[in-house]
Amino acid sequence: MKKKNKQNNSKINRRKFLKVSGICGLGLGIPTSALGKALQVDDPLRSYPDTKWEDFYRDELVKTEGTSTGFAFHCSNCQGNCAWQVSSNDGVAQREEQLAQYPQISWDIPDANPRGCNKGAIHSQAMYEKDRLLYPLKRSGERGEGKWEKISWDQALTEISERIVDTLQEKGPGGLMIHTGTGILSQGRRAGPLRLGSLLGSIRIYPSSAVGDMFTGATLALGVPNVGHSLDAWFEMDYILLWGINPNVTRIPDAHYLWEGKYNGAKIVTIAPDYNPTSIHADQWVPVQPGSDSYLAMSMVSVVFEEGLYKKDFIREQTDLPFLVRLDNRKLLRENDMKADGSDEKFFFWDLNSDSIKQAPGTRGSGRDTLRLGKIKPALEGEYNVTGKDGETIAVTTVFELARAESSRFTPEAVRDKTGIHPDVVRDITREFSKAEKAGLTVGFSIHKYAWGILTCWAQAMLCALTGHTADTGGLDTESQWSLGGIGPLTSPKPARFESGFLSEWMSGKMWESMRSHYDNDREFKERSGLGVEDVIDLAQKSIDKKWLTHYEEPEARIIFADNLFRRNKSSGHYKREVLGKTKLYVNVNYRMDSSAEFADYVLPAISHYEGWDIRGEVGYHRFVNLTVPPADLKPVGETKSEWEICSLLSDKIQDIAKARGIPKIEDPEFTVTKKTKVGKKEVSKTTPVMRDLDTLVSDFTMKGKVKNDKDVVKWLIENVPAFKPWKFEDAVERGFIVLNKDAGFTSPLYATKPYHSFETQVYLRRPYPTLSGRQQFYIDQEVFLKLGATVPTARRSLHPSKFPLKFYTPHTRWGIHSTWRTSKRMLKMQRGAPHVSICPEDARKRGIKDGDKIRVRNDIGEFIAMAKVNPNVQAGTLMMDHAWEPHQFEKREGLNSAVAGVLSPLELAGGWGHLKFGAQWDGNQIALESAVEVEKA
Repeated sequence: MKKKNKQNNSKINRRKFLKVSGICGLGLGIPTSALGKALQVDDPLRSYPDTKWEDFYRDELVKTEGTSTGFAFHCSNCQGNCAWQVSSNDGVAQREEQLAQYPQISWDIPDANPRGCNKGAIHSQAMYEKDRLLYPLKRSGERGEGKWEKISWDQALTEISERIVDTLQEKGPGGLMIHTGTGILSQGRRAGPLRLGSLLGSIRIYPSSAVGDMFTGATLALGVPNVGHSLDAWFEMDYILLWGINPNVTRIPDAHYLWEGKYNGAKIVTIAPDYNPTSIHADQWVPVQPGSDSYLAMSMVSVVFEEGLYKKDFIREQTDLPFLVRLDNRKLLRENDMKADGSDEKFFFWDLNSDSIKQAPGTRGSGRDTLRLGKIKPALEGEYNVTGKDGETIAVTTVFELARAESSRFTPEAVRDKTGIHPDVVRDITREFSKAEKAGLTVGFSIHKYAWGILTCWAQAMLCALTGHTADTGGLDTESQWSLGGIGPLTSPKPARFESGFLSEWMSGKMWESMRSHYDNDREFKERSGLGVEDVIDLAQKSIDKKWLTHYEEPEARIIFADNLFRRNKSSGHYKREVLGKTKLYVNVNYRMDSSAEFADYVLPAISHYEGWDIRGEVGYHRFVNLTVPPADLKPVGETKSEWEICSLLSDKIQDIAKARGIPKIEDPEFTVTKKTKVGKKEVSKTTPVMRDLDTLVSDFTMKGKVKNDKDVVKWLIENVPAFKPWKFEDAVERGFIVLNKDAGFTSPLYATKPYHSFETQVYLRRPYPTLSGRQQFYIDQEVFLKLGATVPTARRSLHPSKFPLKFYTPHTRWGIHSTWRTSKRMLKMQRGAPHVSICPEDARKRGIKDGDKIRVRNDIGEFIAMAKVNPNVQAGTLMMDHAWEPHQFEKREGLNSAVAGVLSPLELAGGWGHLKFGAQWDGNQIALESAVEVEKA
């Protein structure tokens, strides 16, 4: 009976259904007139006498979806590089959604779709938030006071250009800095300031170094810092070590490859001080003590040596481990040791087949572009005698012997008290990694923010080399991202003053004073660093004097694009005072009022992601180049302009002012150009200084009118970068992205149907690596390395001073890309809404601190106030804080870097040796994670 009643109650005819729907519709606000007419229709499937009521839904869809669409990506400083479709309505951005149109490279590899994260999904709201810059502003009070005058673009550009020409007249090009950071600009929008700075010869610093993102340990071993694989390669691996990286937070678009790889049989091990969101899902978490990573890496290397887990044939051919080293001075044996006119770039093996010395092929001085050994069988072990150029006997051994001996000091048992890791754990993961068919070791950006990250990464590279994990068998994976060839003519038509990022910031901000305060009285600093504080300061100056690294005079005028330098620099308050004290003109070009724009003399409002054209072509994590194509009806916010337009307008003003003052050209003796001319029948070379042509600046900047705006920039790049072929501009604009061709690879081809891996050219074609030895290099006899006893991979203790009990570290946040989106109200709702630090329950109890308390974090450099988050995921003796909070989010605008010392790693000050010469592949790091603090209730 019950069942029958249920059936009867369920019967309803169409008219009854519409009546019920109509009653519900009243609550939704549907017009009663439309509702009434709809109820008069007997069969709406056959006849709709009036459909106005449907407009309600259409209007809602229009407001949500928009009437005009375009494409975008978000933030160059995020390595994700994800394609989004953007919708606008009535000139306002409405929403964005993941494009999810990337083709699958192979049926057995998961595709890259949909790509995106929480930050990209809120940009259509964030671009209209209250910190958005709308108009040019001129400071009317003291710097940082917050008093501004709204001015016209013409006034701003005229006054700024007059000051720039003043600087060029009085100080020359070296008095001007035009610097582009790693913020929201990619190749298209970045091209404007880079090109203008190049034409004027201004200073620009290396952004990767300035923010501490150089993988110097990889450069030691492999000649380049950015190595590894595209992240879809995770799916094919059977063993993955994640070291100092948290992909579930910082690689959100690609993290699916990890967990798909796990489903595919891979074992995933995370090594990190805290139990982070990636560790939760891994097979094993190794809770290393902060800053002790070099010990852990060397203990793994020691296990490989001790247990014979290394692959002899691989290391004989692909590494410098068989190279001979003099026992008397610990330098590599070179040809000039045995011949008066010998080369210092020719090195030697001991050949077991002939029992004699043989020159190694493939080194820079060898004249042979191959690593093939032929009939040579290099010795890995033993001591030998060779005859020197004066007939003396020189005792030699191999790099292998010296590296093995050094590693024996760092057995898992010997370093347990420093790493906190049980020896059995070290031995187990080393054996598993060594024996895996495809094993990857992915290194996060945090590693090189410790002083000895350079040693950690060098040892990690040795672990991979010893076990033969290189190219498509896995190996070291740092920031597998590189710039594409063909961009130079657009961004760098003339030489500019390219400075070391980390060292220039350190010198400009006198960060050594914070280093003295934090470490000078610490009895263990010299033992840990190998040098005293004053010795490190002297070494920094020596590095500049010997031109190992570059630092020019302090600029009087600074034009800064996309760089929140007063947030990110260490000892931030001191740095800011020093830099502003030396700067007569400070212009900040920005899309929002961040902690660096607050202190500018002029603030110029730039477009954000959706309002202009851009192209993102750094590749490595995947193979897709994304475009920003604004929706047709999207209106700029306020009076914002693109960076290319701003620089074009500046060039116009500078040219007019220079002509009016009668200075058509400025001689720049820092750089020279050699031209060949014929005198009679002879060809004569003449070297002259580079000229800065102010009288043709507009024509030079716009390539004689060919590149007038940001759309033209994107078009030029698509038409001129070889890796973009055969794509045409119109096709790329219609689709929103480009699939790169085979030639886009760096040290390997970028195959169309398989993941990218570095160094396949070296492993399979036996081409030399970009190192002095032409091989993976594990012996460096540069003078600083010799002095510090670091000629082979080794380990050192962290520099945290013992006078403060808590090691302070600041991993990348989930809620912003550095400071971009860090102040977004939508992102703040996803966390505690204010700056907070994580402290373990034990340390909190000792200090009477409860969750949510306001606490003071202090040391002898500075202090800041934050909320306490009692967190069992962090270790005792440590204090963790997500990075990149804006200083103005703290009390008194004292941000977290107020308590971080500006310390340097001595090894990163070395240079002038082999492949360790300043440039894109060799520069040091700002060290962010070597300070210690105390906390108390505020």
